[in-house]
Amino acid sequence: MRLIEMSQRHRSPSIRMINLVDILLNLLIFFIASTTFRLAKQEQTAVKLTLPEARSAEAIGKTEIPRLRITVAPDNQVYLDQNPVTLATLEKALKAAHTKNVNTLLELSADKGASYGTVVGIVDAARLAGIRDITAFTKKTVSSTPAH
Repeated sequence: MRLIEMSQRHRSPSIRMINLVDILLNLLIFFIASTTFRLAKQEQTAVKLTLPEARSAEAIGKTEIPRLRITVAPDNQVYLDQNPVTLATLEKALKAAHTKNVNTLLELSADKGASYGTVVGIVDAARLAGIRDITAFTKKTVSSTPAH
């Protein structure tokens, strides 16, 4: 039994296209399956926060209302729509937004390590500006006991 036939001519090496297509399709499926997808509507915050937890936390509504987002970092730095502000300039900015649109909603995200006085100062500035609708962002806790 001969392993190599002498009568056969030497063929030049070639790549079989069917095998190559199979490998490329497998790679494509792998990369599609392992990619993380993000929704376009998710907003990235400039500050890394650890939100406090609340059992009554709700999802944001789907109505289109003019919104202002205020973020309080763990070091008590205040951001208005990702721009750093002080409490004095915050009140002026909130008054300008309220005169522009009376139905402005204030979204407040404060780190749980942030000072309570800073949060009270923000709420006070919003009330002085005429904004009454304030939403505080929290993280929903998983309750181990059923609610009564």
